[in-house]
Amino acid sequence: MSLISGALRFLPWFPRHVLTGCALLSLFAFPVSVAGNEQGAAGQVHPREGTYTLQKIQPAPSGWVLEDSVWIPRRLSSYMKGKITLFSFFYATCRDPEGCPKSWDAFNAVHDAVKKNPKLQGKVRLVFLSLDPKVDTPEMMSFFKTSISTPEAPWSFLTTWSESFLAPILNEMYVPAAREADDAGKATDVINHLVKVFLIDKEATVREIYTTSFLDPDVILADIGTLLLEEE
Repeated sequence: MSLISGALRFLPWFPRHVLTGCALLSLFAFPVSVAGNEQGAAGQVHPREGTYTLQKIQPAPSGWVLEDSVWIPRRLSSYMKGKITLFSFFYATCRDPEGCPKSWDAFNAVHDAVKKNPKLQGKVRLVFLSLDPKVDTPEMMSFFKTSISTPEAPWSFLTTWSESFLAPILNEMYVPAAREADDAGKATDVINHLVKVFLIDKEATVREIYTTSFLDPDVILADIGTLLLEEE
């Protein structure tokens, strides 16, 4: 059954990084300054933090989510205020290397960088919301959080009661997702979805959207630095 009831709207948004041609870079490479830009290990060049402006794209998502308990609902918007937030959708059983695992690698790289950088500690949070609420229960999400999240770089793993609570959030963020069916028409555990990662400022406004092809931790960190400089 589709996770989204009715027709999906698609946002004609093209990330800035499509124009820069950035590919996934190593987070631990030492960048080199090139005429006001930063050059990573793979040679791709992107603007240095603070030398550009990130536009205000859309409000951060709302809706009801669960974290540690099925009995304590929370507004998703409460995870989007007060800190710079990196947000995306995932599900624990995803095996597509160009899907959730790639998002996870990028988030993990940013998470490690935030933990190591005193200038970023306490100012950035990461948020994953599950696409598979039947499997990804609050107990499972709590396990992920306990294993990974730190006070310096909080990482929340959220889910919902059911797909009916998830669908409005997906629609709000223009993320199509549907469960794959086998030859007999029976739903499988594979969820096909568009991978999008959202960078959200302290005022709960989306300022950048990254797709799988341009999910570069170095660029994300530069964008985070740009938003911090903007606040100053």
